[in-house]
Amino acid sequence: RTGRCLRGGKESAAESLCLPAAAPTSRRGHMWANVNAQSVHQQNAVSLMQVDMLQLGVLQTQMDNLSVQATLLIGFALSMWGGATLKPLLEDDSQICIWKTWYHLAFAAVFFVTIALCISCGGIIVSLVLYIKQAAQESALLVSTGAAVANTRRHLSSLNRLFVVSYASFALSAVLLIVLYVGMPARLPTPYPARSRGST
Repeated sequence: RTGRCLRGGKESAAESLCLPAAAPTSRRGHMWANVNAQSVHQQNAVSLMQVDMLQLGVLQTQMDNLSVQATLLIGFALSMWGGATLKPLLEDDSQICIWKTWYHLAFAAVFFVTIALCISCGGIIVSLVLYIKQAAQESALLVSTGAAVANTRRHLSSLNRLFVVSYASFALSAVLLIVLYVGMPARLPTPYPARSRGST
């Protein structure tokens, strides 16, 4: 009888405890265990990829919203550079011309710089959003979805900072435009036609 005997302190058959020998592990069982482990690992990888793609879609939606808002800011900023706005500021005989004193010219210079900064940051945001979306999709297909999500999130934070700069520049330029039109002193008097004495 094959077995493994555990004996006590005395060498006697009565006190001995014999256990059956362990059965050898089946090779087929090892194979099925490996197949099941690979299947579970593949399912987990697919699930993780789907979650990453959902996160990438959310991040790209946020970038699209930033691009739309930056485009709107560019349009409003360009309207401030329109002829109807600039003509009264640049004409010498205008009541609100910027050539009267040095502080008029300083306010106008800051106004033009903030408008240019707003348009520049907005254009950079729109261009970067187009590039980052294409690069993220290519990275998700060829490299890794996790790396694509991480890089897109990092670039989105930079885009948010650029949008804050663009929005702050637009708000400051709007305030400066109101100051140039309304709040600056030394306005030129408006010439009114002389009224005749006989007119009522």
